[in-house]
Amino acid sequence: MNLQFSGLILAGLTFFTIGIGHVLVRKLNYDYGTRPAPVILVLGALFIGGSLFSQDNLLSAALGILGLTTLWDGYEFYRQEERIRKGHAPANPNRPVES
Repeated sequence: MNLQFSGLILAGLTFFTIGIGHVLVRKLNYDYGTRPAPVILVLGALFIGGSLFSQDNLLSAALGILGLTTLWDGYEFYRQEERIRKGHAPANPNRPVES
């Protein structure tokens, strides 16, 4: 009987990238607003592109997960800005958010 650890590896990667992304979006948005969003979106697209060209299945899946969660984090910068406007997230007093 062969044990397949790919599922566990990918599940751990998914959990890790979602958790790190959540924290990074909040911290970066607090300091820089939505300015990092385009860079994060391009980085996510590059990861997805890398997953399409990878010959290794596990690496391709890992890059796809990393790419999609990174793309989502790029989108979350804009949603975080809306949460700040509504008062659902803390605002940085040194970086006012336009209403």
